[in-house]
Amino acid sequence: MSASEEAPPPPPPPPPQPQQQPDPDVAYRIWPPTQPTREAIVSRLVETLSSPSGLSARYGTFPPDEAASVARAVEREAFASTGAASSADDDEADVLQAYATAIGRRLLHSVQPRARTAPDRGSSPLRSPEEVDVSAGLEYEVEKF
Repeated sequence: MSASEEAPPPPPPPPPQPQQQPDPDVAYRIWPPTQPTREAIVSRLVETLSSPSGLSARYGTFPPDEAASVARAVEREAFASTGAASSADDDEADVLQAYATAIGRRLLHSVQPRARTAPDRGSSPLRSPEEVDVSAGLEYEVEKF
């Protein structure tokens, strides 16, 4: 290669970018959940109550309109009670955990009385607890508040 055929020098590297700091005006909060999150929870509860699941295997399935009514009431009561019991100083993760626990507790309270009358209401047949293995999805321990 002659001097006239030399490759041009490589471009200089770009200047280092300053490390971006989180915007102090933006806060990531997990409590209270947004309305779309609450609606997604209700939707999932409706699905759990109205289609085959560990819960419906034991207590029977709900018709979709009744499942929607129960799900809305369960979520609304859990949200209200958790919000009333929490303070601004509470850890949001702990409050969210209490909310999830309240939903589960209220859901069980909603379906248990129905289990005594479910066969009369045309829902799926009930099975004894020995026939239902609901422990497969419960791989964590819930702390009582």
